Amino acid sequence: MKLKTHSCFCAALFFIGLFVLFSPCAVLADQQEISVGYGLATFNKGAGLGHLHEDDYYDFAQVAYGYEKTLSGKFNVLIEPFVAIVNRPTSGLDGGLTVNARYYFGERNHRGFFATVGAGGAYTSVAFEEQGTHGLFILQGGIGYKWERLFLEGRFKHYSNGGLASPNESVNASIVSIGFAF
Repeated sequence: MKLKTHSCFCAALFFIGLFVLFSPCAVLADQQEISVGYGLATFNKGAGLGHLHEDDYYDFAQVAYGYEKTLSGKFNVLIEPFVAIVNRPTSGLDGGLTVNARYYFGERNHRGFFATVGAGGAYTSVAFEEQGTHGLFILQGGIGYKWERLFLEGRFKHYSNGGLASPNESVNASIVSIGFAF
């Protein structure tokens, strides 16, 4: 049963990925970007850095593909599907999509220091005891720097089931990503 669920999940992610890659987002975007990152648990109730609980470590590797469009001046919208490979507490996959606002502080758009805030949703194959469900909502924020086509960003990500299941404790993580815009 578990293998069938994971196979269906992987097939769904594949087709969603194809749709997003070849959707109107690609045509309408001012620029696209791909990033890879590493994340670990931070600011979880009663746990230290890297831990969900005293003895449960949480870390993952993430790949994201972004479509960035200028809305006004240096204010942009970023649509970002992602897949994360969870290493611990148990191995699994996260897949989802976030819609973000991004603001560039420098004189030119798409260059220099920027801030990102956003929200979205994800499905995780990991049975987090803090959540009670595999479908999760995401709130996130971060800061970064883009130089030419390369960028480095640090983000804080908050997973929650939004009170739709019990328990509803948060799963929080920090992610450091490096990416390339084109």
